[in-house]
Amino acid sequence: MAAFAVLGALAALVLPNAGPTSELAWLAVGVAALLVAVGIVAASPAPVHAAVAVLGVIFLARHDLRLLLAPLYGAGLLVMEDLAIQTIELRGVERIALDAIGARTAARLTAVAAGAGVSAVAALAVTAAPGRSVALTALGGIAAVAAFAGIAYLARRRYRDPSDGGPTA
Repeated sequence: MAAFAVLGALAALVLPNAGPTSELAWLAVGVAALLVAVGIVAASPAPVHAAVAVLGVIFLARHDLRLLLAPLYGAGLLVMEDLAIQTIELRGVERIALDAIGARTAARLTAVAAGAGVSAVAALAVTAAPGRSVALTALGGIAAVAAFAGIAYLARRRYRDPSDGGPTA
């Protein structure tokens, strides 16, 4: 449920005054919410990663002053992803060890910090594109999403139990 609350807050940054891309923004947020729900129900992180990609690209396509919020938005994307994946991983778990909570919190904070930095660079790359060409904007969006995925992967690896390859829950 927390992942959907964060998704709602992120949508509030994308949807207002979307101008000519308003329908596309609404569609992207709807698709992202559906992907998160499918990921949680199907116990698969792949749709959640796709939701992050959709929201990241629609945000970078804005080309307005909201790009100044890119660090906050990128951090929010990774928090939403982590919360959704944690929901998937903790199904049926009754108790969580205190050290696992600390490791998950540290991994989430690392992802948030990295997401903020990568988002700032992605927003800078998107706005620095000569003539704001669609191709360079798309390339910047793809690079940002790839960076988000890499950061999330590294953060998630940080709190995995090496003995069984699974999460420490």
